[in-house]
Amino acid sequence: MTQSTVAEVIRAQVDSLTKSERKVAKLLLEDYPVSGLAGIPAIAEAAGVSAPTIVRFVTKLGFRNIAEMREQLQNEISIRLASPLERLGPGDDHAPITLLGSSEAELLDAVTRSFVSVNPNELEQFLQHLCDLDREIIPIGGRISHVLAQHLSWSLQVLRPRVRVARSSPGERINLLLDVDHRSVVVAFDYRRYSPDTIRFVEVAKAEGATVLLVTDPYLSPAAKNADVVLTSAISSSGVFDALTPSFALVEALLSLIAKRLGGPATDRVAKYEKLTVRILENDRNIIGSYRGQG
Repeated sequence: MTQSTVAEVIRAQVDSLTKSERKVAKLLLEDYPVSGLAGIPAIAEAAGVSAPTIVRFVTKLGFRNIAEMREQLQNEISIRLASPLERLGPGDDHAPITLLGSSEAELLDAVTRSFVSVNPNELEQFLQHLCDLDREIIPIGGRISHVLAQHLSWSLQVLRPRVRVARSSPGERINLLLDVDHRSVVVAFDYRRYSPDTIRFVEVAKAEGATVLLVTDPYLSPAAKNADVVLTSAISSSGVFDALTPSFALVEALLSLIAKRLGGPATDRVAKYEKLTVRILENDRNIIGSYRGQG
């Protein structure tokens, strides 16, 4: 099983930290992983705590000392920056069915780790914001992760009103930001080799008063600095590209929870959606039949 990142360990233990230790956790996660590479005096000063607090904090995370934590952070930076070419590696002579079984095991493990790592408090905040029918939901993603934003957007539109997706065009994103305010909820998807456009959108939306929900990998997108709530999902795989399967599974789980929490309003909206679908399809069939009847 893949080793947990420092960020995952911090987020898993945040509820058991003291008030001073939470200051350190907040500092490290806001500028992750760079902030954790500093020495004890620098981290203590930046967090506004004592040096012994840093020592206790590092020990509580399971490290022998801060040097060991820094070593893992440096390894994480290397992993974050790894390109598909670097992960390609040599060919494999195993039978396709054997490789398929191996991929299945990896993906199942990644999905499990993603669900296990979810903090109940963060999940509850996610649901509260997405189920608030008075607020506008704006999913956004990068070059690849945009498919997650589109999937969430389309599905939410069936369950609730006031959902708009941030498309890839800079002009469209600027137009969208015109109406962003304290009633807006931005749901950003951003994974390693992070998207500068997504990070900037989140930064500007946050400055305009929006609430930002971030779904990212265990190494944390820089967008986490401006996020109110963060959920992570595993991306590791033996393939050339990072696996988005765990993130899709997480989105599907969120949608199921949202539908159940919304209850009646979601049921009524889905029923209306089904009626509209039938009307549209009936019209299409009439048009097609009319067209086929022409000689």
